Amino acid sequence: MDEIFQIQLDKTSEVPIYRQLADAIGALASDGLLPADSKLPPIRKMASHFGVNTVTVVTAYKYLEQKQMVYSRVGSGTYISPLPVEKVPEPVARRNLQLFEKTPALEHAINFTLSSLPNELFPVDAFKKAFDTVLEREKGGAFRYTDSMGYLPLREELCRYLASFGIHTAAEHLQIISGAQQGIDIMSKAILRYGDVVFVESPTFYGAAGAFLSRGAKLVGIPMEADGMEMEALENYLKLYHPRFIYMMAYFQTPTGVSYSMEKKRRLLELAEKYDTYIIEEDDFYDFHYSKEMPLPLKALDYKNRVIYIKSFSKILMPGLRMGLMVLPKKVRHAVMEAKYTTDISTSGFIQKSLEEYLRVNGWEAHGKQVRQYGSGKYRKAVSMAKKYLLPQGASFALPDGGVSLWVRLPDGVDAEVFCNRALEKNVLVSPGSQFFIEGGTGSHVRLSFAGLTDDKIEVGMKRMGEVLGEMRTY
Repeated sequence: MDEIFQIQLDKTSEVPIYRQLADAIGALASDGLLPADSKLPPIRKMASHFGVNTVTVVTAYKYLEQKQMVYSRVGSGTYISPLPVEKVPEPVARRNLQLFEKTPALEHAINFTLSSLPNELFPVDAFKKAFDTVLEREKGGAFRYTDSMGYLPLREELCRYLASFGIHTAAEHLQIISGAQQGIDIMSKAILRYGDVVFVESPTFYGAAGAFLSRGAKLVGIPMEADGMEMEALENYLKLYHPRFIYMMAYFQTPTGVSYSMEKKRRLLELAEKYDTYIIEEDDFYDFHYSKEMPLPLKALDYKNRVIYIKSFSKILMPGLRMGLMVLPKKVRHAVMEAKYTTDISTSGFIQKSLEEYLRVNGWEAHGKQVRQYGSGKYRKAVSMAKKYLLPQGASFALPDGGVSLWVRLPDGVDAEVFCNRALEKNVLVSPGSQFFIEGGTGSHVRLSFAGLTDDKIEVGMKRMGEVLGEMRTY
């Protein structure tokens, strides 16, 4: 950290030397000249350089730690803390809105930004029968409000579904929601107070980050590794900030596709208990696992009731159903019920009753198997085409065990924003990695979602992206 040695101390000033030193370090951090997790020089080296005693430097570092500007690693030294994000950088917010607005106008583009299944895979006929059955059985009563927690027979049916992959709960702990995004929002409404800190993965799902920030939260991003969050950084930050909760995805994380190792899942639960915080686990992609090993939700390991589990049905059934569920620890259940009621009273009773009828008659197994077979085929095609057209141009990507997208690192020197704009000129729509980083910046990654594309479009789109990379690398 050569910059730190540029600090000028005035030994004739009435301001104590330790404060001058601390304030100068803090200013460098605030200006971005000392990035998060950068190590400060050892105490003796600092003292020698500035001609002060070691007590002065120790006092300066302690003062900064009290202000949450730095943190200590036992046996390692003192490090710059990440600055909590209080709002999504305007360019990031603008890009996300523009992408949303552009999509309908680009109906005929090869669209790698959507993660929904094609229309033909939606179980339309089975749902039509379920709709007709409910209407015939209940007539106008089908459209009455239901219990704010949700239609009881549906909750009981969903408990059996959850038990099939290790989550054992009772209907009284299950809240029906109008999609995962609403679940995130009402959780924020229920338990966040203005100024609370929330931990998110870095990178993370933009919709969740936006919901937390809209409730006045401050966000701290935890760096991601190949098997989940960096646990050492997580614990260091837990000591520093005491977050209200940690938001994460246990497998096929958005946007990286990362799945947590069993070791990290267990460690995450230990840390949540140790530092008395909750974990919000969002699960959108359970049914899109392609390996022989079944994914295990974090909630299935949760014996201390630290996990708030949010499950969306938009990806596997139909996005327009706006249907999902939450499994709630007892301590937050009533607060969430109140937040749900004041948001929309209850999720559509007709849709809930129809879903219950569909599940009772059809179950999950057949449709789930069909979805996995379809997704697996698209995954193989996308990987094959990425290897053929992107790898030769210097791009790289990890191979997730499931999900519906690839997280692609572009070659050195290729700006992701510029790449996406060039791809759009070739009628290919791609998500820039910047929309998943709360800290802003253009980044070096793009996310390629393939679930809604034909094999031909996947190949043509990848070929065009390869051409763009080739053109950009020649400049």
